[in-house]
Amino acid sequence: MAQIKWPSGQLLPSFPAPAQVQDLIMLRQNSRYSAAEMYLFASLKGIVNKTKPRIFSYEGDAFGEGPHTWLQSLGLSWTESADKWDLIIKYPSEISGLIVYDSAQVHTINLATVLAKSKGALIASPLLLSKLTAPPYNLPVVLDLRGKFNSKLEVYQSLYDTYWPHLDHRLLIGLNPNAHKAALREYAIALGVAVIWLDPKVAGESELLNKFLSSMSPGSAFMGWWPQEGPGVERASKYGIATVASDWCANLTVHSGTSRIVNIKPIPPKPALKNKIYVAFILSDGDNLQFTEHLMRKLWNNPDRGAVPMGWTVSPAMLDAMPGALNYYWQTSTDNDNLISGPSGYGYTYPNTWSDKNLLKRFVAKTEDYNNRAGLRVITIWNTITGGINPDVGEIYAGKAKSLLGVTAQNTGGGLTIYNDSLPGMALSCNYCTTEQAMKDHIARAAAGWDKTSPRFIIIQAQPWTNISPTSFKNVANSLNEDYSIVRPDHLFQLIRERNGIPINPK
Repeated sequence: MAQIKWPSGQLLPSFPAPAQVQDLIMLRQNSRYSAAEMYLFASLKGIVNKTKPRIFSYEGDAFGEGPHTWLQSLGLSWTESADKWDLIIKYPSEISGLIVYDSAQVHTINLATVLAKSKGALIASPLLLSKLTAPPYNLPVVLDLRGKFNSKLEVYQSLYDTYWPHLDHRLLIGLNPNAHKAALREYAIALGVAVIWLDPKVAGESELLNKFLSSMSPGSAFMGWWPQEGPGVERASKYGIATVASDWCANLTVHSGTSRIVNIKPIPPKPALKNKIYVAFILSDGDNLQFTEHLMRKLWNNPDRGAVPMGWTVSPAMLDAMPGALNYYWQTSTDNDNLISGPSGYGYTYPNTWSDKNLLKRFVAKTEDYNNRAGLRVITIWNTITGGINPDVGEIYAGKAKSLLGVTAQNTGGGLTIYNDSLPGMALSCNYCTTEQAMKDHIARAAAGWDKTSPRFIIIQAQPWTNISPTSFKNVANSLNEDYSIVRPDHLFQLIRERNGIPINPK
């Protein structure tokens, strides 16, 4: 069997190529036993897929892309067993037994997730134990975690003291054992990396979290998610660690094994610079790999995609985690679809918070490498939900990411800043619009007082979770008069560059 490859300098590992025919299973939480089944089958996927991805699951909700969508898009076939339990019998040589978690200490599920790979064992709820140890499965218990811990903190202290010294310090994963029953758990199991759920705002948990973060390798990543967005992203940022949001990713073991060849399309010629109000639309949240796996893939099928120019945020980390999906988006894009980088580069981070500027330079240089190979020329930089970019941080992006056409900033209405006479940073006019009316209102506000004697530039960023779609952008565009010109984000920055005497295509 093949092995997972994780070369030095590569952000995330590459899995072996997936089998052409996948075992498709549906994972749904709709009964007392289904939660237990989700942990079980997530671990089966992780154990089986680490050597060759052969199991694909669908766990989608209303934001989901559909059970067969990615299999078809990636050119894979599938068979669906009448009973997913048959797969435990199908792969007997790869399963050594069971790790039983303690239902009274739910964080033992994360500890079991860490240990499943090394023991070749499935994660078993006490509810399923009698079934799994009896025919036809006959699986022995290789580790029983019941009664061993008295608190959440004890579980993670044991993980830190006993196992963390021997694990790969390039990656740490955050999963809530009560919520993330499957999803990214299969990927964590296949890699055997540390999985935690520690809140930076809770005494005791905060201190232990700092111990994990401070002992990670420079340039490391935090995957999954945090108990709360702001405090988590900020805490990791202080240690020079970016968050690759991915907690609801369902099939990264399969996606990470797809071809790493990404065929990038050239930027179409920009429009001529005129005395117009130029508006660029951006759809946010593409830094989250689960968005590019699920809702973005669904929105990509919107019949109005391509009707007006818009920016789709994606993560440069897709080069490692979902290269086939990134290539799919490129190959099916229209001239009006502009793929740009989500915040704030190869991972979600608040660059202003980084205390070590040399580490930040490394982060931006690595982002530049990933962006170049992913074809991304614009970055949406976040410093909290509403923060601008510190001048010294802007200078680092200008110095270390020379192919960038421009960056956006979250200080709504803050205008244009040019860093190092070479990199335009443009504050958004709306940083998280939720409706068409909100977009129209923010455009009108940003356009107020325009005298038609010079160009004006407006960027509207909308979020996708309240039914914003390509149709929404089309409707807003159709509401504007001939004073306005809708352009791609990369074109908007090229026009800003032309207006300010900066080369429009830096190398």
